[in-house]
Amino acid sequence: MRQFIEMTVKEQRSVVFKVNTQDEFFRGVSKELNDGCLIVETEEGLDFKFELHDIIEIYAIKSSSPGHIAIHSPSLMRGSKEDLENLVLLFEGLNDDVKIQIIFSLSKVLGKQVIISKMDMTSYNSSEIEMIANTINGYILTIKTQDIFRSEISKSYNNMDLPQKTYLGQGLDHNRE
Repeated sequence: MRQFIEMTVKEQRSVVFKVNTQDEFFRGVSKELNDGCLIVETEEGLDFKFELHDIIEIYAIKSSSPGHIAIHSPSLMRGSKEDLENLVLLFEGLNDDVKIQIIFSLSKVLGKQVIISKMDMTSYNSSEIEMIANTINGYILTIKTQDIFRSEISKSYNNMDLPQKTYLGQGLDHNRE
């Protein structure tokens, strides 16, 4: 297991793992290995330290296809035309139900009708663009993680009752205006 962990650190791979003191899995990027501890960076940019002997299961996550790579770059927050277009393409690659769900949730949070298109993206300020990007990326990350879990990890946990649908916020409001 140590050699596998060393490989994830060397390649700075995304990992999902379980420690013997917790019932749930952790997710992050393997950053460093020292003094018998694995340092993992979370999505929030926080570093956590785990003793190697406490890690009971660990899986390296394969990178997703180029069409499903989350977009995180400083130029996106400044409204780079190319990155905004890539964000719109990422959104357009989602199924229609998901697009409606994302638009509905963002419109509710931002207090105005949100339209995600190449032409309309330039009308949003940087905090609105950040929220739109984070929502789309968060949804894709959630779905991709479930897909990876179902296809790779769940072989060991095939009796687990995983959610079949993912909703943003408190759930889907069927009485949309």
